Amino acid sequence: MLRPDSVVHSIIYDEKKQRATGVRVIDSKTKQSTEYFARIIFVNAACLNSNLILLNSTSNRFPEGLGNDHDILGKYIAFQNYRGSITAGIDGFKDEYYYGRRPVSPLMPNFRNVYKQEEDFQRGYLVFWGAYRNAGKEEANIGTDLKQSLSEAGDWSVYMSMQGEVIPKKTNHVRLSKELKDEWGIPQLITSVDYDENDEKMVKDFLIQGAEILDTAGCRNIQPNDNKQAPGLDIHEMGGIRMGKDPSTSLLNQWNQLHACKNVFVTDGACMTSVGNQNPSLTFMAITARAANYAVEELKKGNL
Repeated sequence: MLRPDSVVHSIIYDEKKQRATGVRVIDSKTKQSTEYFARIIFVNAACLNSNLILLNSTSNRFPEGLGNDHDILGKYIAFQNYRGSITAGIDGFKDEYYYGRRPVSPLMPNFRNVYKQEEDFQRGYLVFWGAYRNAGKEEANIGTDLKQSLSEAGDWSVYMSMQGEVIPKKTNHVRLSKELKDEWGIPQLITSVDYDENDEKMVKDFLIQGAEILDTAGCRNIQPNDNKQAPGLDIHEMGGIRMGKDPSTSLLNQWNQLHACKNVFVTDGACMTSVGNQNPSLTFMAITARAANYAVEELKKGNL
């Protein structure tokens, strides 16, 4: 069953049964609370909201959030770093098309620290590429001059941008506000994350290496740029409900079950222990399919 206009408030934990029994939902329009019950619960609200739901799922057994016996829930939040970009011009190719649909950007896989640690920063970054042909001239004003300018193709430009791996660390975390609540009565999520020296070195390396690549390719007017945007304006958030063998350092086991509440599974970005530098969506899908298959088999055996 699909229930639209719903905001998940928390997971219901039964102290006597020692298991989760359902989900508490707030209707986004009427603000009415409803409880739904199930034998297995999958939490896939996207990384930060999955953390919020578990943090808000408190009980006598789990006063600090469902499954949070060792103060790990909400910790080790990481994301991918997009601060670095480079633009340049390139001569030639005047007989090539200068507009049209672009379904994807070409990607160049990470080439730093691939087989061994060789740089003064950990991990690496992939590179997005693109090129476009400018139309019009800046000095054109209005009327006939502007019309003529827009009908003429200009020179080609090239751009590069990075997608770097941010190392998970305990200080990067989310927590519930003790004072502020949203319109549905749910505590607001406070996000406390920052870049560190490793991130700064990675951005600097990309800007140097990218400029060298473009120069070797014959580009001109190469313009490296670090936008220094605040963390959180990037994408691909991961962590906070991390997987691992040791319940004292992780929330989930190898099947994405909460160590301390086996009938609750988390398979979105919150389960990740490392963000990598690739797009993670297919990994989330594979992990979810694997966990769902395991849950069905365990359910058939009567283990859940």
